[in-house]
Amino acid sequence: MSAEEHWLKIKEQFLKMKDVQKQGEALKIKKKMFVFLNMENITVKLPKERVTELLNSGEGLPYDPGNGKIMKEWVTIPLESSDKWIAFAKEGMRFALTLAK
Repeated sequence: MSAEEHWLKIKEQFLKMKDVQKQGEALKIKKKMFVFLNMENITVKLPKERVTELLNSGEGLPYDPGNGKIMKEWVTIPLESSDKWIAFAKEGMRFALTLAK
């Protein structure tokens, strides 16, 4: 399955949830972005410590929005781990909710 097909499943599931909205290819909850499709991967907003854990384990990749600065609260999850994308998106949504208060 392609990245776009996996992403479509995520969008279909999350857009049924209360307060989840789509902005371009990103999903937001209560105006806080928590996941988006990034070429063939997804990028998820998570606590800095969790991002570090995923980078150290090799499960995640650093996210650079194109300005040469690595974002500390964002991690890219490659297509090879697409079976875990929904779980990571849920984790990102829970974190975004803590920021929306």
